Amino acid sequence: MATTSKLEDARRALAAAEASAGLRTVLSGPTVRAVSGLAPPAHAAPGSPEPPPPPAGVGLDPERVLPVPAALAPLFPYGGIRRGTGVQVAGSTSLLLRLAAAASCADVWCAVVALPDVGLAAAAEAGLPLDRMVVVPRPGPDSPSVVGALVDGFDVLVLGDCTALADRDRRLLASRARTRGSVLLTTTPWPGSELVLDAGDRVWRGVGRGAGVLRTEELTVVAYGRGAAAARPVRVRVRIGPGGVETAAPDEVGANGPTAAPEFVVPVAGRSLAQVG
Repeated sequence: MATTSKLEDARRALAAAEASAGLRTVLSGPTVRAVSGLAPPAHAAPGSPEPPPPPAGVGLDPERVLPVPAALAPLFPYGGIRRGTGVQVAGSTSLLLRLAAAASCADVWCAVVALPDVGLAAAAEAGLPLDRMVVVPRPGPDSPSVVGALVDGFDVLVLGDCTALADRDRRLLASRARTRGSVLLTTTPWPGSELVLDAGDRVWRGVGRGAGVLRTEELTVVAYGRGAAAARPVRVRVRIGPGGVETAAPDEVGANGPTAAPEFVVPVAGRSLAQVG
């Protein structure tokens, strides 16, 4: 029954997004059937304060926290992503997709928006469940209505650089996500983001001397944020590859022992951290 309810919510949200974008007249099928009586959810007024997180040391209902890869859990104050909050991921699409995949556990639906260079093959490789995911690569000038409808029906929203969203739209969407209990994973600064993950010091393994296939990526992820995540910052070294997201020891970076694969190092110079909130 729960799965059916999630499916219906996702269908209604996608239908509303398509209607907002003017696609209803050319698409048909069960996913885009007409929706009657769909009312927008109530949300806080613009500028209303975000509810404070529970004090440190106070347990949070497990149903209010979506999982993250174990190697990244030390970056999150509650060991996962708190529902109704946002996380900005800077510098790594791989990290962004892996976070979305981990959060898209049983009965959780995911929408990937404004990321035209991310295809289904990349999403599947990252572990995203294609049967519980929709992709809207270019939401267009009606982005506020499209993204708002998707926030209503999807638990996890992965959002790229959506230039059509004004600051007021972003504040309203953040408030809507808090009311709905959705999680926003963004590539750009977002009002009320609880956490920013900044990826740097990247090393690729598996290719060298003009031959081979890039298989694993090692990077340092620094987390800083607000509320329970403030004044950390926390740093971990992770490896992203066929085995998922794993912890990588700092002394492994640049290792070139007898069994080590050739490396291709991607310099990440001149990067600066964005401010939270």
